[in-house]
Amino acid sequence: MNNKFTFFIISWVITFLIVALVMLPIYSQIGDAYPFYVENIAFIVILVSFARFIFLTKHHWFSHNVYFKVVMVFAMIPVLLYVVDNLWDFQAFMDERGIGSIMQNISADAQKSLAKYIKAEMTFFWAGAFVGSIAMAFRMMHSIFSLMHRGKV
Repeated sequence: MNNKFTFFIISWVITFLIVALVMLPIYSQIGDAYPFYVENIAFIVILVSFARFIFLTKHHWFSHNVYFKVVMVFAMIPVLLYVVDNLWDFQAFMDERGIGSIMQNISADAQKSLAKYIKAEMTFFWAGAFVGSIAMAFRMMHSIFSLMHRGKV
């Protein structure tokens, strides 16, 4: 159990480092004017966490907890709705106001590169969170089946 706790702590530290490294260019250039920090961070955390859960299930504390896995299967429905809704909000913001509306005090070249960065990383982490949510549900169902019929995760 001690190894699983250590794995848990290290994996969350790595997740927070990834969040910090991805969000640092946005925060250093725009500051508090960027309205999608929460959504962006949620997409990153969902992608990294679900990828870890999908590929490293046997190393987690819930590896033999069937009830938790069943809850996770059904919890993916609101997670998917959250992810899709927030992408719609981001896309509506991009279409109606444009990302340039929050970058008035930055040079034109920096605006172009930062706008490309924001759109690319938001789309990347959204797609990863979306696919990861679907894969997570199937992985948990597979893990439940394996645990019940084979006795291993």
